[in-house]
Amino acid sequence: MSSSDSIKKRRIAVSNGGGGDGIVDDGGSTTMSKILAKLNDMENRCISMQSELDSCISSRDAIQQEMDGMQSRLFHVDELEKKCTNLDTRCESLQRSVQILSKESKWEYSAPPVPLSHWRGFPENYINKMQTLLADIQGYTCGLRSGEASGRSIHLGQSDIFLQHDDILLPHWKEFANALQLHELNRYKIKIQNVQLTSEVLDLLAPALKGKPLRELILERNGFANNEGIMFSTECIKHNNELQHLDWINNQIDSTEDAMLLVDAIVSHPSVTKVSLDNCFGGISNSYEVVRPLFASDRTWEKLDLEGNNIRTRGGTEIPNYIASNPPLTHLYLTGNKLNDDDATLIARALKGNTNLKNLRIHNNTGITDIGNNALRVAIYDPTSLNSMSDCKHACIIHVDSDRGMNNSILISLGRGSKIYKLLSERNKEGSNVQHLNSEFEDGDEENDNSLKLVPHVLECVYRYYHNASRINELPLSIMYEILRGWKMPELYEMRR
Repeated sequence: MSSSDSIKKRRIAVSNGGGGDGIVDDGGSTTMSKILAKLNDMENRCISMQSELDSCISSRDAIQQEMDGMQSRLFHVDELEKKCTNLDTRCESLQRSVQILSKESKWEYSAPPVPLSHWRGFPENYINKMQTLLADIQGYTCGLRSGEASGRSIHLGQSDIFLQHDDILLPHWKEFANALQLHELNRYKIKIQNVQLTSEVLDLLAPALKGKPLRELILERNGFANNEGIMFSTECIKHNNELQHLDWINNQIDSTEDAMLLVDAIVSHPSVTKVSLDNCFGGISNSYEVVRPLFASDRTWEKLDLEGNNIRTRGGTEIPNYIASNPPLTHLYLTGNKLNDDDATLIARALKGNTNLKNLRIHNNTGITDIGNNALRVAIYDPTSLNSMSDCKHACIIHVDSDRGMNNSILISLGRGSKIYKLLSERNKEGSNVQHLNSEFEDGDEENDNSLKLVPHVLECVYRYYHNASRINELPLSIMYEILRGWKMPELYEMRR
């Protein structure tokens, strides 16, 4: 059949209404059937995919439940590991005590006295301090042995002179360490100041301090060699769960790794809340990276003392962010670092949302100028308005540099009531209270002036704040007279009439 005949037949079929078994109808029905078949197939696939998706969701939920269970079990495992570690430490401590006691039938202080001739050539003051150290070691040893030192603080060394190690002291240190080992003190404090602690001394003290109820450990200017002091301190931190206060002062650390090892031990301890790391990291170029975990962690500190550590944030905001979070921190010491005006400004902003910080030392920072100091001043006393004064940081002392140089200037932050009364007193001297009150309490609607209702409250506050303002001698009479004379009195009179 030629193509022209085919075309003619199609035209005839169209002209006849497309009925019967025409070619167009058969082709259309076939195409529709294929489309319906594809739709059914796609629907079946969607149902199958939905079923698979539901199965995946169920599997995911089951896996999540299993993971939650594993997480809970891991937590319990960690707790058990800590308990086992504590028990192991306790058992080791008891074994050492038994070993000491097994060698003693009747204890006496057996370390031989050191004759004064041994110190020939040393200054008289040095000899006197050394004799005092020996007497203190013997006194604390005898007190621990007899049980009379329970709950006492142990303080060895003086603040005014550094005492070097001498091997003749080792028997005395051994007696002291044995006494620490045997006695079950009730939450005690050890402070060793200006006394050189060599590896031989640390080897005696470290085992004796493990697993003891040590509450405070203060190590100041102890002349440690290499990282021996770091290892000693981290071991003490690790094996004393009741430790709350750690001071590491004027013990220079020149290795970033050692410094971070000490800070990590502090951050990971469950109960340490007061930390002093004075003049420790000055030789480390990136000291901010070392101390940053103290502010970036979720720990709640009460005191952080980081003076003289060459801290330069380089734009880091961990310190102001921590202050703004309003933690229980009451004392923060950042004196003698390299903070700048940006740091001071951010800290000033953070202070306004903080209600716990009571003492901030930020003076003698090489990068803080009058700009940063003024920002800190405004943070605790902003006389722009009564609202700005109310929003200031209250009840805090800030140590900054004075305007004339690097001398320390103390900014004492009064309570909210005292500050507001002081502001009203200063305005009263200028006769500007009415002007400021009109601008600060202006309602904007003359027919419905809600600020009229505030008049009695303002007058009552003046009287009440005066009695709370113990540091301000300005009497409230002139302030109240000024307010009564000019602020809203005509309006009140008109309302009453």
